Amino acid sequence: MAQPYDNKSIEEVRTLIISGLQREFNNKLRILPKSFVAILAKILAGIFIILYKQIGWLFLQLFPSYAYWGEVNVLGIKIRPLLEWGNLMGVGYPHNGTQWEGLIEVQVTQIGQFLDSGTQLKSPLNNQIYLVKETTLLTDETGIIQIICASNGTAGNLDIGDPIQFLGSLSMVRKNAVVSDVKKVAKDDEIESEYRQRVSQRFRTPPMGGALSDYRQWANEVSGVWNSYPQKDINTPAGVLIWVAGVPEQYKNRIPDKELLIKVGDSCTYDPITQKATRKPVAAIIDPKYDGTYNNIMPIGVVFFSVNIYGLKGIEVDDFFDLCKAALNDYFLSREPYIRGLSDDNNKTNIISKNSISSVVYQAAVAVKAEFDRVELLYSGEEILNYNLIVGQLAEMETLQIFEELDIDLLGEE
Repeated sequence: MAQPYDNKSIEEVRTLIISGLQREFNNKLRILPKSFVAILAKILAGIFIILYKQIGWLFLQLFPSYAYWGEVNVLGIKIRPLLEWGNLMGVGYPHNGTQWEGLIEVQVTQIGQFLDSGTQLKSPLNNQIYLVKETTLLTDETGIIQIICASNGTAGNLDIGDPIQFLGSLSMVRKNAVVSDVKKVAKDDEIESEYRQRVSQRFRTPPMGGALSDYRQWANEVSGVWNSYPQKDINTPAGVLIWVAGVPEQYKNRIPDKELLIKVGDSCTYDPITQKATRKPVAAIIDPKYDGTYNNIMPIGVVFFSVNIYGLKGIEVDDFFDLCKAALNDYFLSREPYIRGLSDDNNKTNIISKNSISSVVYQAAVAVKAEFDRVELLYSGEEILNYNLIVGQLAEMETLQIFEELDIDLLGEE
């Protein structure tokens, strides 16, 4: 049985046209040569397929999950369908990447001179261009200069101790310098899958005037937010508490800084496009001091666990360590506190259990035909069977240890 919209090839359409023409004409007028019918059918099939595919493409644009990410030109107007959906739903445009910023230590050759803003440097590690951010007076033999990467993206990230060089010859400083501090880690432009997920989520759960899902939606719009966990403040009639987790690539252990928390507060209060306070209800309190500090928006806390695996057989410890570490990290990162009305009641992820850890290790062992005797889950140095994450807590694996036997020295450790 044909579907309402069934994919067909040019050959299938051509065959249908030939059959129709032969049935209608050959019984009445038998002068049409077969070659003419074949050519005409092929031309008509091409026309029909073009229209067919255009209609199919337009049909997909009705749904954010399938809307086209790229740019198309329609009657002289350039649009990007998925971005148009994002704007209509209030998500806005994709997040732009950010620039790396940091401090470098330079050796001064002429004290009392100025190092102009915009002076260029280049890193031999990534070949990226960096600029002196502000004109600086050199007052000592060693100067600390603030620089910024000239382009967005993680390609410009540097670590403390990395070398960097001035372009050209400067009389007041030596050519070679070194990174002494990192002020801001860069991030890449938001990719298609991340933006599409945000648009689809807004489409499924549009703002309803202050529900828990609204606060999560508003908070997660902020660039750098990995997830958020809002809950009513039981000590204040109109209070709302929001715990924020930062993206792991930017924030160690997903613990954000105060700057990101303030951005989340602004996003929960003001529309990012109009800058009008059209989001949280007027009576809802996320800034109890009313000074823009948003003390009710807090960084997430992280609970660390250790995993020991005993009696490994059938594989080298180092090989199984790498495989098991990745699987266990994914497990711990997927755990989050349960929030009634926001979490999935059919798939609660707030409990960290020894049985679940054993299951993860077992699946990794089966994949490489290995065996182990038992798994140990530790918290604060003591073995536990279960741990229940409360609101404001996330989990991470601190150490993984693997023993080939139950009573020998440690063989794999991080």
